[in-house]
Amino acid sequence: MLGTLLALVERRRTAVLVGAAVLVAAAITLPLWGMTLVSTQYPDGLRMVVYPAHIRGDISEINTLNHYIGMTPISDAFFSELRLLPAALGAIALAALVAALIRRAWATVPPLVLMAALAAYGMNAMHHRLYQFGHDLNPHAAIHIAPFTPPMLGQNQIAQFATYCYFSWGTILPLVAGVLLALVLAADLRDARRAPPALGPAARKLAAA
Repeated sequence: MLGTLLALVERRRTAVLVGAAVLVAAAITLPLWGMTLVSTQYPDGLRMVVYPAHIRGDISEINTLNHYIGMTPISDAFFSELRLLPAALGAIALAALVAALIRRAWATVPPLVLMAALAAYGMNAMHHRLYQFGHDLNPHAAIHIAPFTPPMLGQNQIAQFATYCYFSWGTILPLVAGVLLALVLAADLRDARRAPPALGPAARKLAAA
């Protein structure tokens, strides 16, 4: 499977790098992550959708319900790290375009490293905020529940609500772009291993004789 992918990438490396840049750039305006809360009172669910620069959904209703269990209100300011994402994704997209223009193996490394660093930072920041969200509870709230951490992915139960958490296109597209960058780099490195060793001065004299 990997060999087949590498063979396909080898023939269209520049196009693959441009495609990776386009995917990352498109993610700037797409949702990253979402949560749907369902209960008997809300059978159609209440939704929260996180974008790189803001949060959308039934935020007012969710905050009203969260107030009773002492949770911090949801707002764009709560996820302050999101403000960095548009610039970071733009930098990665630009680095991928530069790699497509230069077409050297080393040029593919910067966007790939930036992508990996952003993914690690984003996952860590998201986990921290979700932990904070479910543990920094007001002790004087009307309803007391045990501290909890909403999952980044999958189903969970919070009080009377079933929660469904998922990653959206703003996360999926950069991950696909990262795989494409890694495949191009792997193809370049495989070519470097196949290339004959460079001749030294003495060898060049013998070859010319």
